Amino acid sequence: MISTLQAAARSIFLVPLLCLSLILLPAGAMAAGQQEEIEIGRQVHSQIASQSVIFDDPVVNEYFHKICDRILKAAGRQPFPYHFYIIYGDSVNAFAVPGGYVYLHTETIGSLENEGQLAAILSHEVAHITSRHFARRTDAARSASLLNLAAMLAGIALAGTGGGGQNTAALGQALMIGGTGATIQAMLANSRADETEADSKGRNYMIAAGYNPRDMYGAFKVMNDSSYQISGKIPGYLSTHPGLSSRLASTFADQAAAAPAPADEAYLAVRDRVIALTALSSRAKRTFSQRLSENPGDASAIHGLGLVAARELSYAQAATLFQKALALSPDNGEYLADLGELELKRRRPDDAARHFEEAQKHGFKNVHATLGLARAYELSGRGGDASRLYEQASRNADDYYPSALEQAGRFFGQNGQLAKGHFLLSTYYEATGKPKDSIFHCKAAMDSPGGLNYRVRCDDRTRAMEALMENLKKSGIG
Repeated sequence: MISTLQAAARSIFLVPLLCLSLILLPAGAMAAGQQEEIEIGRQVHSQIASQSVIFDDPVVNEYFHKICDRILKAAGRQPFPYHFYIIYGDSVNAFAVPGGYVYLHTETIGSLENEGQLAAILSHEVAHITSRHFARRTDAARSASLLNLAAMLAGIALAGTGGGGQNTAALGQALMIGGTGATIQAMLANSRADETEADSKGRNYMIAAGYNPRDMYGAFKVMNDSSYQISGKIPGYLSTHPGLSSRLASTFADQAAAAPAPADEAYLAVRDRVIALTALSSRAKRTFSQRLSENPGDASAIHGLGLVAARELSYAQAATLFQKALALSPDNGEYLADLGELELKRRRPDDAARHFEEAQKHGFKNVHATLGLARAYELSGRGGDASRLYEQASRNADDYYPSALEQAGRFFGQNGQLAKGHFLLSTYYEATGKPKDSIFHCKAAMDSPGGLNYRVRCDDRTRAMEALMENLKKSGIG
């Protein structure tokens, strides 16, 4: 049975007011306040990343970040550098934490209907941050410890995830215990005005980005229907937002009668991929099979069943389904790359390379295809070609696709480029919330031949990781 705190965390809709209303910022200390927000954001993200709940599928993330960039451009000048992540979560939810970190649950993508609705949610989150709602909560947070705050925020985020298993949820609940109900209630007392402002600003951002405001109504309606069915289980002091029903009836009343949005095939394909890769296998199979009963030529549903089969290690079945989907959509680079990935799992690197090469010919040149082709070349004995592609993949991976950093680091380390290998592994461990391992590999990189090339970056990273470890220790979770 889901505990009260976990149920609350899973059902909070867009929790930035919990995240954006808990810190003391003295009057006249804006610059220092921004830095404090950034440090809290880093600490929260480190805890989230360390639990392996970040969804790092490169196909979905590439699509996702194009929308994020579009919203940020429309929003104008920002107080922070932004970081957007998709995390495993079985509730319809999104939230922002101090310092420009925004997270979206996989179930949200699986439940929305089009790109505009996703843009609406992201716009709402960005509006909370650009409005500096976090910095406004001065009086309510006089007694709040910044470090304990970061621990509590990480706990709420982790308790609501579905991909980390019971241990992750348990950690989340443990981190939340430090925040008492009375303190939270005091900190949230003035949240309604902020929600109204975020609704208004977010709507303006999405319109400026070229989206239809009706999609904000649609997104909130999905949230209302999905998340607040269990609202009776939420303690009053964790109800961080005004009721969605009243907001739908007032703020978004003019959009309720808008014409429905046309079918968004690109979004629906991404949604299918998220469902296939993250939902319970039984649910995903039921979803795709139902669609195929209505339309046997639904290539995306067939491909989705193939992804589910691959998850279940039924590789022969997955290959058959992928080929069937590809026959219906022969120029689909995503399908070709997934077939290449499957051939790698079946230990057929030459066949894998052929599929990845074909995917790139059709314009599918993201990190997914690049890294897959690098691995195929490596296993086929084409070390020079593999090195070039590993370099390209690691350069484009950043912390949104950390497995590319790990695989490239391993390759270079095993092929005599120790400094580069250790540095990439250090970057990988930083991205996955393991500061001690990140420091170790940075020091190893500097001690290796050619390590002087990484000294400045490693010195900066080591200082940052040491500060993070100290803050985690002070908060009682490091």
